[in-house]
Amino acid sequence: MTKGGHIALYVCCLFFMTGCGGPRIGIYTIRLQDVESVPLSPTRDMMFSTAGQPDGTTQYIYEDPSVRITWKLTNTRFGFFLENLSADTLTIDWERASYINQYLDTLRVIHDGIDFSARDSVQKVTAIPPDGSLEDFLLPASNIFYDPDNFTLWRINYLFYHRKGNIGQNVSVELPMTIEGISYRYRFRFMIDDWKDVPF
Repeated sequence: MTKGGHIALYVCCLFFMTGCGGPRIGIYTIRLQDVESVPLSPTRDMMFSTAGQPDGTTQYIYEDPSVRITWKLTNTRFGFFLENLSADTLTIDWERASYINQYLDTLRVIHDGIDFSARDSVQKVTAIPPDGSLEDFLLPASNIFYDPDNFTLWRINYLFYHRKGNIGQNVSVELPMTIEGISYRYRFRFMIDDWKDVPF
């Protein structure tokens, strides 16, 4: 069942552009639009936001009887803190996780601990014990490029880069988890509400 929610999330994105005024900082306003669970959660879903953060972003929390997940987006990735509320070990199948971008492309994702040079390799399942937790992130593998001119040797493309052209677009994250022997597919759907140019 889809659980609607309107929770604002401000994502500060740093863009270096050569147009009028030179480099600018841009702020996206992104809303968590709804969350779907297939199959349905055995009881009603819950969703609520936390207080705004010092960096201008707003974290938000989704919770059902089995999991609590706190999301925080950056300009390149979906960071999250996942808590296992069930009485059994929870597993995450990263090979079935995905990011659906604003063009409806379903993209492979990698998570924290995966070397960028091995981004196309099979990722092992992660297990979280009862009352355990995991701090991690999801990042589209196709947004990662080798760049010998970068001090890290890698460049990561922004999730959004068309400024006001991205307003009204939707993106989603699918996170497959097995909980108490049942395989669930959670889809978190976001919408871009606004973009504001902020000069240096």
